[in-house]
Amino acid sequence: MLRCAGRIAMRTHVSIIAVSGVLFLVTLLCGLGVSRNLARNDPRPSGKPVASAIAGVHKLFAIATFITAAIAIRRLHRGVQFSSMELTAVILAGLFFALMVTTGALLSLGRARSDVILAGHKVISLLTAIPTFGAIFLLTRGK
Repeated sequence: MLRCAGRIAMRTHVSIIAVSGVLFLVTLLCGLGVSRNLARNDPRPSGKPVASAIAGVHKLFAIATFITAAIAIRRLHRGVQFSSMELTAVILAGLFFALMVTTGALLSLGRARSDVILAGHKVISLLTAIPTFGAIFLLTRGK
């Protein structure tokens, strides 16, 4: 019985990690669509509903990605103390996610339509993935 419970728990971990990865990829793809619209022209003042819908979907998938990654890290952390490397990865993931939200908000406001902020948002999104999935990897090593 205990073996069966361990297998079910591991399948649950694997599935939530896979869902986090898929959501991250969908968020990136939606983000590419949003950035193309920003590069061509600013969709907010022109009132293009498709561009606004893509931006909304991008934000919803970003929130879903954050939540599923946080749930995966929390489930993997349950009952185990973080090592210094794991803790560093989790803190960096949180900081990068906060930076991503900040730069995304600046882009959404339309005031700061700077190419530098858009480039920073793209780089930070990739930098967020590294410690997030790194922490998940480090936490799954011992399981």
